[in-house]
Amino acid sequence: MNPLLEEFKKIREEFIQVVDKFPKEKRERLLFDQWNLKQVLIHMARWDNCLSDNVEFLLKGKEDDFNASSQELCKDWDWEKTYSEFLKGGERLIKTYEALAENHWTKKFWKDKNSTPEKFLKIVTKHYSEEHLPMVRKILENKIKYKFTLTENKKEVLSQYFFL
Repeated sequence: MNPLLEEFKKIREEFIQVVDKFPKEKRERLLFDQWNLKQVLIHMARWDNCLSDNVEFLLKGKEDDFNASSQELCKDWDWEKTYSEFLKGGERLIKTYEALAENHWTKKFWKDKNSTPEKFLKIVTKHYSEEHLPMVRKILENKIKYKFTLTENKKEVLSQYFFL
C-alpha cells in the first residue's frame, strides 16, 4: 500500500480516537476559533468527500470545483449525523485511494493547476495532523484556556483562547 495513504489512515484513526474521548457537553461549544467540534468534523468530512470526488472525476477525465460552504450545507445536522458523515467520508477516501492505480497518483486533477491526488492527500493528512488533531487533543487535555462572551441575542461566542 502507498506510504502516504498509510500515513493518512494512521493519523485519521488517531483523530477518531481523540474525538471519541471528547466530552459530550463540549461537542457543540465554540472551542476552535469560531467552530465547535461538530463543525470541525463537518469540515473534515466535506474535504474527505471532496477529495474522493475529485479522484473519481480524474479517473473519468472530468473536472470539478469545490465551492459549496460545508457549514451552511450541513448546519442542521445533529451530532450523530455529523459523526457518521465524518466516518463515512474518511472511509470513502481510503477506499478511493486504495483502488487508485499508481500512475494516477501524480496525474493532474485540472489542466491548468498542479493539483494531484498525491498532493491533495498530503494536504489533507497535514490538515488532520498539524491543525485539527492537535487542537482537539489540547482542548480534551485541558491545555487550552478559552473565554466566552454572550452576544446581544444571548449567543455564546468564543472571545479568546490561548495555549497553556
